[in-house]
Amino acid sequence: MQDTPPKRPRISRRIKVILGLSLALNLAVVGLIAGTALRHGDEKRGGPRSAGFGAYGLPYMIALPREERRSVIQAVRAGKKGDLPDRAARRALYLEALTALRASPFDAQALSDVVTRQAQTTIRVQQVAQDAWLEVVANMSDAERAAYAEEIEEVLRRGPKSRKSHQ
Repeated sequence: MQDTPPKRPRISRRIKVILGLSLALNLAVVGLIAGTALRHGDEKRGGPRSAGFGAYGLPYMIALPREERRSVIQAVRAGKKGDLPDRAARRALYLEALTALRASPFDAQALSDVVTRQAQTTIRVQQVAQDAWLEVVANMSDAERAAYAEEIEEVLRRGPKSRKSHQ
């Protein structure tokens, strides 16, 4: 007798799209900071060559020296104070949103409550990132801060570049 692995339930295309979009939304802040900051190295500092300006704090992150940028990203990943929800908790919020979306009769307030909790999570992630960034800046000497300010101006001057210009 041949052992066959149990069949996994098929996930509809719609659910896959919803989960994909929701994951993208949930990771927007961390993804923008980490992904853009670490992508496309600058030969001088090993950092990024251009700013993606989808998040207000991104030019600040891009202008940081590589090690300081890593420390901010690690603080976000670690949840620094341990108050950021883990992956399972974030997923549970999405499942609640899916339940609210499928409910009949539709309860807009229930969906609004879930989305509000997700937004609060995003704000908490941003706050952890901001606190870690501020700690890095506060530990800079006057000369380092002045050089950092110059680097931020350079990032802002360059502006966003298309992906094609990086290839």
